[in-house]
Amino acid sequence: MTARVTPPTPRRCLAAADQLLRGAGPLGTAAVSAGCWPRACACLIRLALEGGVDAYWRRVKPTVAACRQGRAKQLMLRGRLGPGTGVARRVAFAWAALSAAAHHHCYELAPTAAELRRLHTEVSVLLTTLDGRLDGRTEPDR
Repeated sequence: MTARVTPPTPRRCLAAADQLLRGAGPLGTAAVSAGCWPRACACLIRLALEGGVDAYWRRVKPTVAACRQGRAKQLMLRGRLGPGTGVARRVAFAWAALSAAAHHHCYELAPTAAELRRLHTEVSVLLTTLDGRLDGRTEPDR
């Protein structure tokens, strides 16, 4: 019998990234001592954002969720069924910043804890916004 592995939820990814940012728990202390935590944290936050966009489309329009192109799903956020242009822009910016932070280049410094904390907060707000759009609870676009 094979154990079935379920993908982590966006909130669990954010919780793991928070552990890395605080250097707490087994995940945080191991990553901090190894020195790999900034890029690992950026990857976790980006996974949370991508998972939140997927979850939004699974609820609103499952055929969009079935699309394998993440960029297409982001672009569709601007459309008639999406949460609006403001949210779509914030998702695109956060995704681009996290993608850049996750890639290692020998001539660039890793993202700082403050930069990652800001992105973590922004993705957390975006996930709440995407979750709340269907319930009539909306957050004003920034």
